[in-house]
Amino acid sequence: MNQTKIRSRSQFIGAIFLLLFFAVVYRFYTLQVVEASWYQERAQQMYERERVLKAERGSIYDRNKNVLAKEVKAYTVVAILDKEAPNHVKDPESTAEQLAPLLDMPQEQLFQLLNQPDRRQVELRPGGWKVDQDVAEAIRDLELEGITFVEETKRYYPNHTFASHVLGYVDLDGEARMGLELELDEHLRGEEGLVRFQQDRKGNRLIASAETVEHPQDGYDVYLTIDERIQLYVEQALDEVYREYRPEKMMVIVSDPHTGQILAMSNRPSFDPNHYSSITNYWNDTIANAFEPGSTFKVVTFAAAIEEGLYNSNETFQSGSYRVPGQTIRDHNRTGWGNITFLEGMQKSSNVASVILGYERMKKEVFYHYIDRFGFGKLTGIDLPGETPGYIRPLEAARPAEIATMTFGQGLTVTPIQQIQAINVIANGGKLMKPYVIDSIYDPNTDKVAVQNKPEVVDPEVISPQTAQQMRDILETVVTRGTGTNFYIDGYQVAGKTGTAQKPKQDGTGYVDGKYIHSFVGFAPKDDPKLSVFVAIDSPQVEQYYQGGAAVAKVFKAVMQNSLQYLNVTREAEEVTIEEAEADWATVKDYRGFPVNEGREQGKRDGFDVHILGEGGEITEQKPAPGTSVLKGTRLYLLAGELRHFATPDMTGWSLKEVQDWAHVTGVQLHVLGHGYVTAQSVSPGERLRPGSELSVTLEPN
Repeated sequence: MNQTKIRSRSQFIGAIFLLLFFAVVYRFYTLQVVEASWYQERAQQMYERERVLKAERGSIYDRNKNVLAKEVKAYTVVAILDKEAPNHVKDPESTAEQLAPLLDMPQEQLFQLLNQPDRRQVELRPGGWKVDQDVAEAIRDLELEGITFVEETKRYYPNHTFASHVLGYVDLDGEARMGLELELDEHLRGEEGLVRFQQDRKGNRLIASAETVEHPQDGYDVYLTIDERIQLYVEQALDEVYREYRPEKMMVIVSDPHTGQILAMSNRPSFDPNHYSSITNYWNDTIANAFEPGSTFKVVTFAAAIEEGLYNSNETFQSGSYRVPGQTIRDHNRTGWGNITFLEGMQKSSNVASVILGYERMKKEVFYHYIDRFGFGKLTGIDLPGETPGYIRPLEAARPAEIATMTFGQGLTVTPIQQIQAINVIANGGKLMKPYVIDSIYDPNTDKVAVQNKPEVVDPEVISPQTAQQMRDILETVVTRGTGTNFYIDGYQVAGKTGTAQKPKQDGTGYVDGKYIHSFVGFAPKDDPKLSVFVAIDSPQVEQYYQGGAAVAKVFKAVMQNSLQYLNVTREAEEVTIEEAEADWATVKDYRGFPVNEGREQGKRDGFDVHILGEGGEITEQKPAPGTSVLKGTRLYLLAGELRHFATPDMTGWSLKEVQDWAHVTGVQLHVLGHGYVTAQSVSPGERLRPGSELSVTLEPN
């Protein structure tokens, strides 16, 4: 081998070693510099571990700190299927058979879950997902091989269907879905924490390693204005009436008229948020369901007329019908009651009275001004999700007939929350208050109140205090001698207004035959209102439409009476009689002992419509009783001695109270169907009756 070849090979080998050297240097450089952070991160991931620290979702309470929603322990049932595991399911068929009734799942479905050879373990969903402790204990008692539990938490609503559309619900995945749970989710859910630590390759935690902890921030607690007791009265009344009448929907709101606080709110159909899969109606109808109010809207028309100086309680008008361009407006009894006062017009819920006051005498701009001031056609701003504003036809687009019908609650839509807000204007002396259900929000992490709501005045004087007082007096007479007699509560001065509205077709082509929404909005006690209540029942199953008002009365009276007693509002039985708020009222004298002719003449001079019953020569009994305040022109029954026979009067147009007075004096056994005014009677006028005879009357509402 010559020297040249030797030198060439040496240079070649040297070059190879030089390349290898530079390759090693380059690799060392990339490991130490270029990829160092990546390898450090991988190593950290291999040896470091994190564990999430769950935040506890905040609870929801009523105004008296009673729990309405809270977190509780729950247990998910897990089956170990890995045959290498010492404790695994060895008999899937027997295990499925024993678990099926406890998890409310078909045995076949459980058997399929337990027979999955490619799975090491499986959660027995849906029945075994977050079961209650009692179910978990029952399963433990079975001592089934391969069955274990994962402890978790879930949302629990101890009162079940109680105010469910207000509260909403959180599903088993922990996601808020509706109601306040969704609206306040950001406050309620809190923030998760984190703990970091190191472990060896076998997964054992290193004792000497550093640990970093980010503590969770628990969710805020929410306190509502809802009163659990009053809400309970509402739920009980709704359940009872719902079972009896099977309506399509029911809505109730109870509020404090002075503050706008909502004390109770509920709907039917309802649902149990613990079993939310049963929900059929996701809308809170008390704030989202807008419908034609019917005669309850006359409160706005009359209040506006009084405020504008257009109303005189003693002034008379011809009831029955009223012609406006394009339409004839009629009273609900079609023929009216003859020439009556405007006060009687409100008591009898005359459409004609409302049209004269709100359409004939009032400029349409002024009428619309009061609709707006009472809060209709816009959101109330209540702190609940899903509120709708209803619909008021634009002023420039409203035809005369449409404005005329709006005066008695047709051709516009309003929500229950708007109606309770409007009646509160009458009850509290003229102020429009913003309704609200959230009293405060408390941060348990800082022990501080994060949000504290206060009553908010939207409009300080929609109407004057004097107008509000006059309206309260008028609305009380609706209950004591008008269409609202079914809503009279012994011992309490109740004021309010009835409403019956036909349900419009969804295509807007008219109204649905036989479908009505019956409602009542009122407050008590009349002179110092503590509560206002709105009740609406959509399409109750009754033989005659007017019988739906009785269902509304059952709910209203149960809720109002129980709630007033719970609030220790003293009965004022001696003050329930009508005060002399109007100039044509009179106190009934004692006519007993008067000769018949003298009693008749004295009664007439006192301004009453006198009816003598009996064949004696001296007045022995009378109705109304002495000392009662009544309107002049009221029927006064004077009984003279024994009553053997008497002629049946024509009772068409009589109120329930007038019929009851007559039945009391004559001793007739009275049977009443419906409410409002008499439209039919079982015994023809003029036919002779005896005390103890039976008489049925049918009344129709406004």
